[in-house]
Amino acid sequence: LPSYQAFNHRLNFLAPVLRSLAQTWMEMVSAASGDEGSYAVDSCPILLAKRSRSSHAKVAPEVCSKSYNSARKEWYYGVKLHAVVARHAGALPTPCALMVHTASAHDLPVAKQIMDSCRPFQGGTLYADKAYCDAAWKEELESIHSVTLRTPRKRQRGGTTTRSSDAYSSWVSAMRQPVEGFFSWLDAQTGIQSASRVRSSLGLFAHVFGRIAAAMYGLLSNP
Repeated sequence: LPSYQAFNHRLNFLAPVLRSLAQTWMEMVSAASGDEGSYAVDSCPILLAKRSRSSHAKVAPEVCSKSYNSARKEWYYGVKLHAVVARHAGALPTPCALMVHTASAHDLPVAKQIMDSCRPFQGGTLYADKAYCDAAWKEELESIHSVTLRTPRKRQRGGTTTRSSDAYSSWVSAMRQPVEGFFSWLDAQTGIQSASRVRSSLGLFAHVFGRIAAAMYGLLSNP
C-alpha cells in the first residue's frame, strides 16, 4: 500500500469520477421518486475553517471564500452547496439539482444559474426564503419555465405588517422547510458540512461529491 499522503493524493484525482457518479445516481433517485411539480431552493455552508481561523485560511482560494453564516451566527471559510429539491408529502425531498459555489456568492444569482442550466424545469411552484426575492426573476420563471416563485413577503422600511401577510410568510416558510431537512439529512449521513481536513481544491471536490454520491447510492439501495 502507498503512504497515507500518496493514497490521499491519488484519491483526490477521483473527484471528477465522484462528481459523475453523484450526478448519475441523483438523476436515478429523482426519476424513481417522481416529480409532483413542487420544489424548494436553499443553500448550506461547507466549512473548511470557522470563527477566528476563517481569517487565516488559505486552502483552495480559487473556489473558497470567507462568509457569514447567519444560522450559526459565525464567520466561516469555505463554499456553499446550493440545492433545488422536489417536495414529497410525508417523505424526504429528493434533489433535482446541486451546485457548489464560493461561500461569499449571493444565493440568488446561483439559483438563477441552476434554473437556467442544470435541469429543464417546466411547470410547478418553487418555494424560497427572502434572499430569493426578485420581481424580474419571478416574471422570468413564469414566462420561460412556467414556474411560480413563492417567497415570504418582505417588510417595507417604516411599513407595517398585517395578519394576512404574516400568515402567508409563515406558510411559505413551512413549504420550503423540506430543503432544510434535506441538508440536515445529508450532513447526518455523511458529515458533508465539516471539511476541516481538506487541503486542496481537488480534495474539496472529492469530499463534496464523494459524500453526495454515497448518500444518493444509499437512497437507491434503501428506497
